[in-house]
Amino acid sequence: MSKATDHLETLDTMISEAVQRGLMHHTAEDAALDGRIVTVGGRELLNFGSCSYLGLELDPRLKAGAIAAVERYGTQFSSSRAYMSAPPYAELEGLFEQLFGAPVLLAPTTSLAHLSALPVLIDPDEDAVIFDQQVHSSVQTALKLVRGQKAHIELLRHNRMDVLAERVEVLSKTRRKVWYLADGIYSMYGDTAPMAELAALLNRHEQFHLYVDDAHGMSWHGQNGRGYVLECLPSHPRMVVATSLAKAFGVGGGVLVFPDGELRRRVKTCGGPMIFSGPIQPPSLGAAIASARLHLSGELPELQQAMQARIRECNRMLEAHGLPLVSFSECPIRFIGMGQPRVAFRMVERLLEAGFFTNVAMFPAVPMKRAGVRFTLTLHQSLDDIRRLVEALAHHLPAVLAAEETSLASIHKAFDLTPVLPEAVDALALASLQVTVKAAEPELSVEHHTTIHDLRPDEWDRLLGANGSFTWEGLRFLEETFRDQPDPANNWKFHYYVVRDRAKMPVLATFFTESLWKDDMLASARVSRQVEESRKEDPTFLTSRCMAMGSLLTEGNHLYLDRTKDWKRAMTSLLEAVEAEQERAGIKTLALRDLPADDPELEAFLRGLGYVKVAMPESMVLELDWQDDEAFLQTLSPKARYHQRREVLPWEPQYRLEVIRHGDPAPSRELLDHLYGLYRNVKTQNLALNTFDLPTNLFERMLQHPGWELLLLYLDDEAAGDRPVGVGAAFVGPEQYCPMVIGLDYRFVPSHRSYRQSLLQAMRRAQALGKRRLLLGMGAGLEKRRFGARPEAHCLYLQTSDLYPQAVLAQMEEAG
Repeated sequence: MSKATDHLETLDTMISEAVQRGLMHHTAEDAALDGRIVTVGGRELLNFGSCSYLGLELDPRLKAGAIAAVERYGTQFSSSRAYMSAPPYAELEGLFEQLFGAPVLLAPTTSLAHLSALPVLIDPDEDAVIFDQQVHSSVQTALKLVRGQKAHIELLRHNRMDVLAERVEVLSKTRRKVWYLADGIYSMYGDTAPMAELAALLNRHEQFHLYVDDAHGMSWHGQNGRGYVLECLPSHPRMVVATSLAKAFGVGGGVLVFPDGELRRRVKTCGGPMIFSGPIQPPSLGAAIASARLHLSGELPELQQAMQARIRECNRMLEAHGLPLVSFSECPIRFIGMGQPRVAFRMVERLLEAGFFTNVAMFPAVPMKRAGVRFTLTLHQSLDDIRRLVEALAHHLPAVLAAEETSLASIHKAFDLTPVLPEAVDALALASLQVTVKAAEPELSVEHHTTIHDLRPDEWDRLLGANGSFTWEGLRFLEETFRDQPDPANNWKFHYYVVRDRAKMPVLATFFTESLWKDDMLASARVSRQVEESRKEDPTFLTSRCMAMGSLLTEGNHLYLDRTKDWKRAMTSLLEAVEAEQERAGIKTLALRDLPADDPELEAFLRGLGYVKVAMPESMVLELDWQDDEAFLQTLSPKARYHQRREVLPWEPQYRLEVIRHGDPAPSRELLDHLYGLYRNVKTQNLALNTFDLPTNLFERMLQHPGWELLLLYLDDEAAGDRPVGVGAAFVGPEQYCPMVIGLDYRFVPSHRSYRQSLLQAMRRAQALGKRRLLLGMGAGLEKRRFGARPEAHCLYLQTSDLYPQAVLAQMEEAG
């Protein structure tokens, strides 16, 4: 499954669940709309989901303007503007030039405005582009047209003006222009672009250019309703603003505001949608003319003041009730953090039952663990309506948190919010906000240990010992090896968890490691090669501390879970304990590795906790249920049998296998260095699973522990000399044989089939030791299938409060 498919599957699942719960894909059932009430599912609801902030869509003058335009010009004017514009266009654009005090260009939608402007404004050969991580999706879609031309494009962490200043300084030395793409008001959290700092950058760097989408700032703010951006920075010769008529302006369409007429002319002449797309139709043009006249009249300030009064009263009420408002900006978009998606779902459901229509905000619009209730304020709502909504939020929040067994403190942590002491919440409600689980004798208890020595070997091996190389003894090896290493990436911290019932019987057991991950570990090899080039200058580029189930040197199912017991509560208890350690360590990413890919019950449970499912490469398992070569060959398909007889078995006489185990004479330093070099050959070549180099003393450490052995493959060929051409490091488990590290001299892979021979010798060794299964791990699936190995589909569940690394990798993937 590709990364794009992963994303679509997650998106489909999330939206589908919201639809099934009656939270999305509604159709208003009203015979007529008044802006305040909307009927959904037969229930009349106070509408807090509209972006028509000034309520102008029902203004009689706008309606009359639309009707008059229909009477004069018909329902449509079906011609591209490249050939002819409808008569109202000239009047409307003239009114907008008065409103903005600058040249303008109309578009049927703001999205089409972006698609028209950005490919014309940005020269992919000479310019650079930096775009904010949270800039609107429509801007990012238009940017793909520029990216397709191999432009230099970078992603910026949200509102990081310090980093932007550094990048502009660097890029200005080699690029004609450096464009920064941002929103004036961001559509989810309602926070704003730091316009003062952006103005300072414009004044400091002649190459710096600004393109801002101010769709949510129009009309309700600024002189003549020109919006947040142009009110903060009225004009600049290197700034283009796009805005929307489909929000507070009360009609449909988009507007581009240019610093000069020549730039407007060029976009109108060359912008693709300006040539090939349909225009704004006469009804909308007529209504827009009426709205523009209203904006230029003395009536608008009164409407804006009424809007500000609602925003300030809403903020005051939210603060008084101690509700987790993510941004206290004075704009009509309000976002109440809920954290996990299931909490947001339940809160929006309760608000619907209480008579309020709000929006559930969730992945991918926000990080999975930063879901919330998004609502918007309009002049259709009275101050009393707004107070009632805030009171409903405050009333239902304790019950929602109790039902979902979470807390207000958890929400504050998820959004990095400072708690605000409520003034209007009684003591009982306040106490319930802080309670995670109802006080009672716990059905389950969680043990947390930081060394395998604190656990009983017999119990651990009974629960997890047959799954891979992480037996009790195998974990002792990992603890001793991955500490005190010169490379920080090879210093791991271990956490062991056992959840027990009242009878002290284990319901769940697993282990986690704190370690440094490459964010591109599961990216395509092409992207990883690109990332590795950047790491030559900055070794920490796209690397993150991660709390992960299992470790980077173990494969297989790391989770024992007794599904006959209360496994969901056991998983919840585990994840609460792990997240506490994650917070202590300041780690933003939590990964649950190598879980079954086809487990819809577990998937639904983890999705509700804010985890995104990501496919992993298949693991290959070979069942060793034959006695000799002929029996082995009969288990294979005809093609695989032919392959073995032609490409594998005939080469075996040319090789000699040497096995070195714990207790054998130690190899020389020269030999150990050579073996590590063979491993590095494979590691450098294989970027499909991109991890850090393992410690240079890995093989030496392995031979100091029982259970590990080295398979050295010698070739009877003068070119090979007397040194191995292949090495395999394998863990010998109770029932399984696990080759974990491989090294090859690539000179002999095509000529002498050395990789295939290494697979054959691993199979021979596992049989000689009487093992039932050969765990061949990930990668080289075709070659392993030719030995009869079957694939096991595993996945990773990822929860992160930082989407930036994934966004950067997605950009690199799209860049091709």
